[in-house]
Amino acid sequence: MRSSQKKDGQLRQFAGGAFILALVCAIGLMFFTRKQPPAPKPPVRPVVVKPVVKPPPAKVTGYITLILDDWGYNRAHCKQLAALDAPVVAAVLPGLEYSTDIIQCANASGHEAILHLPIEPHVLHEAYPRGYFLTVAMSSDEVKRSLKRTLDNMKGVVGVNNHEGSKGTENLALMMTVLGELKHRGLFFVDSVTSDKSICSEAASRVNIPFTHRDIFIDNRMDRASIERQIQLAASIAREKGFALVIGHDRALTLQIVGEQIHKLRQQGYVFLSLRDYIKARNE
Repeated sequence: MRSSQKKDGQLRQFAGGAFILALVCAIGLMFFTRKQPPAPKPPVRPVVVKPVVKPPPAKVTGYITLILDDWGYNRAHCKQLAALDAPVVAAVLPGLEYSTDIIQCANASGHEAILHLPIEPHVLHEAYPRGYFLTVAMSSDEVKRSLKRTLDNMKGVVGVNNHEGSKGTENLALMMTVLGELKHRGLFFVDSVTSDKSICSEAASRVNIPFTHRDIFIDNRMDRASIERQIQLAASIAREKGFALVIGHDRALTLQIVGEQIHKLRQQGYVFLSLRDYIKARNE
């Protein structure tokens, strides 16, 4: 009997100890498996964006615009014109076999075309069709009718410069009529300065039309050394005065040298402008 009671007591002690051990293990397990609070995040530092420092603009040495006169006799040099990677103006004579083709060629390649308007010279050195020039003897109505016919057949031009014109550009009445008609059409005028007595600047001021004038011819002598010297002289004018308007002619050698010099002058800081932009910039 006592032996049985002793065994029951031992069993109760063992059960109690096991219960306590299980309870301790459960509590420990609950403690270690409990979701731990997240570790504190490091403080967020504001992102400092460095300002973009733009390099100073390259210094412009001078502005140059190139006009090449006497287009329209052929289209042999259209590819040379199209290949030039700076604005070059094609001044197209009216009424020639390829006048329209040249305007289209220039416009298609991103170059401006202007009317190279025949105006009476003191002396004619070549033969031209009768009535080809605007003359000082024409009445105002005759000038307007002739100019209208010419411009109607020269779609795509943005302005006008004079072909010859040493006599006509000295005549205020003639040039007032011409420039008045150009203003109605929204065109500008460039005085090629074939006479040192030209009154075109005065006429343009009176009519209030966008206007500029030539600074230098580059190919009156057709040899490489001469053309290159004239272009360098044009560059010196642009460097000293800020601007230079250069006129050459539709000739293979001129186009070749112009293409070469454009690259060299750009490296020296010269900027080539379209004629419209040149007139705007020079008159500001």
